[in-house]
Amino acid sequence: MARSPINPRISLNKLAEFMTATPARQRRIIRDQKFPPAYQVVYYREAQEAVSSALASELSNLAVVERQIDILNQQAPDSVGTQRRLAANVDALEAFMEMVDRISFGGARPRLGENDAPKLRMRNVDISVRPEIILVAEGRSGPLVGAMKVHFPKTNPLDDRTAGYVSALLQEWATANLHEEGQVSGLFCSVIDIGSRCHHEGVRATRQRLRDLEEACETIHALWPTISDDRT
Repeated sequence: MARSPINPRISLNKLAEFMTATPARQRRIIRDQKFPPAYQVVYYREAQEAVSSALASELSNLAVVERQIDILNQQAPDSVGTQRRLAANVDALEAFMEMVDRISFGGARPRLGENDAPKLRMRNVDISVRPEIILVAEGRSGPLVGAMKVHFPKTNPLDDRTAGYVSALLQEWATANLHEEGQVSGLFCSVIDIGSRCHHEGVRATRQRLRDLEEACETIHALWPTISDDRT
C-alpha cells in the first residue's frame, strides 16, 4: 500500500472536478489523491509532451504531433490497459489537430512550463498546477504574463464554470511565481480542453471563484484525516 502524504494535496484537474462533484465523488477524489498508486504512469504523457511542444512553437511545429501519432500507432502494447492508454493518447492528439485554428495566444509569446513547477498552497492544501505553457507579452504599461493549462481527460470535460475555476487558479499561481516577469493577465490564463475541443478564454473576475476554491480546500483539509484506503 502506498504511503499517504502528510499534507493534503490535489491536482488542478481534480480540484476542478471536485468543485461540481457529488459528496461521494468528492470523497473518492480525495482518497485517490491521498493514496496514489506506488507506480503511476501519467495517462496522457505522450500527448502532453507533443501538444506542449507544438504550443511552445506558436503552432508552427505541428509535425511533432503528427510524428507522435505515427509512433503510437506503430507500437504493439503488451497489455489491454496499455493499449487503451495509447489509443486515448492518439485520440487526444487527433482532437488537438482538429482544434488548432481555435487556439489563440492573444499576441503573447509562449514557452514551455516546468515539469517540476512550484505548487500553489491554498487553505493548507498543496495544489499541483503545472501549467504546460507560460505566456509573455509587452503591455501598455509593461510586461504581461500568464499561464496556460491543457486539459486532456474526455471523461471529465470542462464547462465554462469549471474552466473559470482553472483560470482563477492559474492566475493565483502566476501571481505567486511569475510576478518578477511582469503583471499577470487574466486573459493569458486560459484552458485548452482537448476532450471537448474547446479553448476556454481566461476569466477577468476571480474574487468569488477564489472564495469557492478556498472553501473547497477547507473541505479537503477537513476530510483528509477521515479518508482511509478502502482498496486494501
